[in-house]
Amino acid sequence: MDNTQNMMTDFNDSIAIGPLVGLPSSNWVGEDVANYLQQLSITIEKFNDFDVSINSKYIIVVKLMPTAEWLIEKVEAGIKVLYAPVDVFHSPYVYWQYKERLKLFSGFLVHNDRVGELLAKSAKAPQFSIEHYLKYQIERDASIPKEHALLWIGHLEYIPSLIYFLKKHHPSIRIRALTDLEKLHAYENYLEKSFHKIRIPYTVTNKTSDGAIICDVYVEQWSEQKQAELMKTCVAAFDTKIDSFAYSLKPPTKAQQFIYNKLPFACSESSYSFEHFKRLGLKVAKLTELDYLLSKQYRKKVEEFCDAESWRVDMTIVGASYISACQHAELPKKRSIPLFYLMNSLYFLAYISLRAVDKLITVFMSTIIKRVIS
Repeated sequence: MDNTQNMMTDFNDSIAIGPLVGLPSSNWVGEDVANYLQQLSITIEKFNDFDVSINSKYIIVVKLMPTAEWLIEKVEAGIKVLYAPVDVFHSPYVYWQYKERLKLFSGFLVHNDRVGELLAKSAKAPQFSIEHYLKYQIERDASIPKEHALLWIGHLEYIPSLIYFLKKHHPSIRIRALTDLEKLHAYENYLEKSFHKIRIPYTVTNKTSDGAIICDVYVEQWSEQKQAELMKTCVAAFDTKIDSFAYSLKPPTKAQQFIYNKLPFACSESSYSFEHFKRLGLKVAKLTELDYLLSKQYRKKVEEFCDAESWRVDMTIVGASYISACQHAELPKKRSIPLFYLMNSLYFLAYISLRAVDKLITVFMSTIIKRVIS
């Protein structure tokens, strides 16, 4: 810890972090860390879009991909630009859209090793493993009465995976599900298509400001207060994600949130969360292992793991990892600009083609499923 503090104190350069656009991921990975580093008197330049003038020696780009022209300008100016691609690659075609631009970065802040493997196919810049800091912390008081219920927290886009799991496995325990119901209207079309894919008729009833019944499952409106309350009182938590390209590249934030608060947690073996914690020494309970999830043996393992490893998600360590990444970033080798634009155009054509094929397959499958259901 002393070495970490010394590194932070000795860092005299400036870092620009952004674009900070109010998204949960840009707040968590960008805004919060930027604010923390500023408190340590490190010169931080926060920016909201790529059109503003940036005067820092290092730039950490969070989530949103800048234009090729913007990146080339920074590289030619000798500015080291690092990229934190959080929740970016929702489909394989997105990788092809950005494939050539990835070569212009000086480093990558990676929250999922599978993302790192994808980046390495195109870019040779160094990669730095970065944790999400523990944003939501609670004290699980043993004296507080516990509800015999499992906690699930997720965005509306993951509701189909939750309901698919519940209808398939019928767990014999109450489920408390929290989601961003205030966005339901905006997600109607997405949810209808997603439920059609898994052959579940999409229905919403009894909608109030507090909750709604979606496909016969009651889900509640998420709030930080409700989340904290249920994390203190539920006996365990779980996460469900349908196995797909996008979900496999998600950072293990939900698992970290629960495990580092000593709340027993279960997920799919295909989830990156399962792989991540196994590598750190904790074998996470599987979704089908309800008895083990609720056992004293597993609870003890989670608590001991948390006591030993929670330093990883401390803001001091996470902030220091950003500084270290900047210090070890490497400017990309100079390349032919005409060749860059040629390859960028070819990859863009591949992106357009793959996206069109994906769209056609989605429309075709939706039509077939609707006919089968009707």
